[in-house]
Amino acid sequence: MKTFGIKPDIKAGEDSLSFLKTLPYKKYFIVTDDMMVQLKLTDKIIENLNSDCKIKIFSKVEPNPTVDIVQKGIVDFITFEPECVIALGGGSPIDACKGILYFGDKIFNLLGKENKRLFIAIPTTSGTGSEVTSYSVITNGSSKIALADDKMLPNIAILNPEFMKTLPKKVVADTGMDVLTHALEAYVSKNSNPITDAMAMEAMKIIFENLFDHYKDRSILEPREKVQYASCMAGAAFNNSSLGINHSIAHSIGAKFHIPHGRANAILLPYIIEVNSNADIRYAKVAHALGLPASSAAEGKCALKTWIEIMKEKMGIQKSLKEYGVDFEEFRKLIPDILIDIKKDICTTYNPNQLSDEEYIRLLLKVYYGE
Repeated sequence: MKTFGIKPDIKAGEDSLSFLKTLPYKKYFIVTDDMMVQLKLTDKIIENLNSDCKIKIFSKVEPNPTVDIVQKGIVDFITFEPECVIALGGGSPIDACKGILYFGDKIFNLLGKENKRLFIAIPTTSGTGSEVTSYSVITNGSSKIALADDKMLPNIAILNPEFMKTLPKKVVADTGMDVLTHALEAYVSKNSNPITDAMAMEAMKIIFENLFDHYKDRSILEPREKVQYASCMAGAAFNNSSLGINHSIAHSIGAKFHIPHGRANAILLPYIIEVNSNADIRYAKVAHALGLPASSAAEGKCALKTWIEIMKEKMGIQKSLKEYGVDFEEFRKLIPDILIDIKKDICTTYNPNQLSDEEYIRLLLKVYYGE
């Protein structure tokens, strides 16, 4: 049996923050990072909350949030006992907030308390789709832990394109390719269905038509807003269909070699398309929908892979781990650990092809050398 859930409520547009003015709560807990505070984006949130409320800001989140950061956030969350929790930022603050709520709620239950808090996610990048998913990725040493629980699904997502105006080009490239990877893996997943297919395909069309324009000039509203919608749609798609080994491997190499998640996904994507032979027809359907040559499955798959490689080059994304700067000896020594991570990762389950250890090693060497 396949299940599709459509959550959370989504408030979108340049005036979407005004929704916060309708909230009646007295205690708000904001989870974010120091950059959001420095850029005064937290002020934009506070300006829209009722004037007599109490606010606590937890801004210790760093890229690839760790177990230690989540533990510190849990202490503040339990001590403050908020009625409403707001996650503000890219994937890291939202994932950290989910981890805080996931474990914090368990502690409240052990204490015999019921914490009926509203959870609002406000993304400031267009990439992770975390504002509409029940997934969270937390770093533990050199590994990443993927959590999955509907209790981590936000009640409300606020999509405000104004937050994307000042994003650096590199962030737009990484997060945009993350959207594409989410949508493509959702589409070829063994757990996909017609609803996830429709959302994933539309997200890919939007990325095809708008990502590079958004990359070139973040001040233009239309591509900025459309890429934000694509991120949300791709997130909703993979939340229901799951992902694949592109993400399993990205989780591992991202943690071990300190590669931003979207960048790791982008480096991997052409090589993953190549090995997923069971999805050749689906890849060709994507190519056809994007207007690429696709008279046969082989031609469509090749055209899709070529377009992705061209997009990566245009946005300055490396072709290989070697080009990124990963040391080969360090990489070689960690291959057994990477294989263990891949097998443990929940994303591996629904990948179109199940690979042997030997096939994974060949794949990883191709990703390293760019062959």
